[in-house]
Amino acid sequence: MPRAGRGGDTAPGMPRAGRGGGTQLPACPAPGGGGPWGALPWGGVLETETWRRGGRKRSGEGPGRSRGSWSGAAMGGSASQLPRDLLDEYQELTFLTKQEILLAHKRFSELLPKEERESILLKRVPKSKILTLPELRANPFQDRICRVFSTAEDGDGSMSFEDFLDLLSVFSDSATAEIKSHYAFRIFDFDDDGILDRKDLEKLVNCLTGEGDETRLSESEMDQLIQNILEESDIDKDGTINLSEFQHVISRSPDFASSFKIVL
Repeated sequence: MPRAGRGGDTAPGMPRAGRGGGTQLPACPAPGGGGPWGALPWGGVLETETWRRGGRKRSGEGPGRSRGSWSGAAMGGSASQLPRDLLDEYQELTFLTKQEILLAHKRFSELLPKEERESILLKRVPKSKILTLPELRANPFQDRICRVFSTAEDGDGSMSFEDFLDLLSVFSDSATAEIKSHYAFRIFDFDDDGILDRKDLEKLVNCLTGEGDETRLSESEMDQLIQNILEESDIDKDGTINLSEFQHVISRSPDFASSFKIVL
């Protein structure tokens, strides 16, 4: 699995940042840019608040580095501060500033029992605790976000500190559009089968519009919207949207990237 903001290994089907090549896709409307995608209320749904900083780019901003890039990361560290060399390593491997990493460390430690905070880098926080954070509590994609960024082998959605940093790195202003669109696709792929089919799109629309009586689309409205989305986005006409097709849509939508953020 590619990790947030790390250069090196490239996920299958995901082009390296800054390199051309591949199939040229025809123009199509994008979220926030008209067409069926533009009809969805993207703004303010994924966004909690903007990072209060300038948008620096990390070195090595390829689609992701291997898990081994965190070498030695779980060794040492206290609840009150991170060793300087480890802080430098985290800054190098993410799109986050040192201040943001230290704040993330503080907020993550507060989710652990006091007796476990001295070994924070060796602990996992349950999903139920992660979702008590105000930044995620009201997010309609909260379950999918935990699912995508958690490295728990049993799939329980719990997070290590490094999982938490990965999440914040992807949702930061400095993360590249390629990184954001890759993880957005994974979040919207509710059944984790590598494509967005009609069921995924229906769940996506319901998350964005809400499922209350006043906001939920009728069956005919939902069918028409999904059909319109597929007509505009499904370039190879196989009835689904793959990663390349989704990234093409997102590349034409500055509004989407600006709303794909979470800040502590």
